[in-house]
Amino acid sequence: MNDSIWPVIAAAISSALIGIVWYHPRVFGTLWMREANISPEMAEHGARYRHMHFLLGLLASLITAYVARELMVHIGITDIGEAYGFGILIWIGFVVPVSASAFLWEHRSLTFYLLNISYWFVVCSVMSIILVLS
Repeated sequence: MNDSIWPVIAAAISSALIGIVWYHPRVFGTLWMREANISPEMAEHGARYRHMHFLLGLLASLITAYVARELMVHIGITDIGEAYGFGILIWIGFVVPVSASAFLWEHRSLTFYLLNISYWFVVCSVMSIILVLS
């Protein structure tokens, strides 16, 4: 792993691309909207802020990728298998329990919870692999 910012940017972009596909109406977008209680009208109203949401999401992904890379360097992760294991560990230790608040306290459905943590499983795995390949 090197100190270049490009793998961090690539990992962040991968998160955005996975999200675009994952939450597309032909994949899980329609299910997500139903489980989030978002009507098509509400989605259309929020669409005017889409660019700002995308930029803020990309910034959040950049922070996530940067911190993941720093942890991976500190731990000494050097191959794809270790990176994949790291991604799973981060997912189990941080994403799954933190995301559980939506299910436990916000009364979101189990389907909503599982859909979102599954997305993050893919993101954590892919980001970690991209970062170790740099």
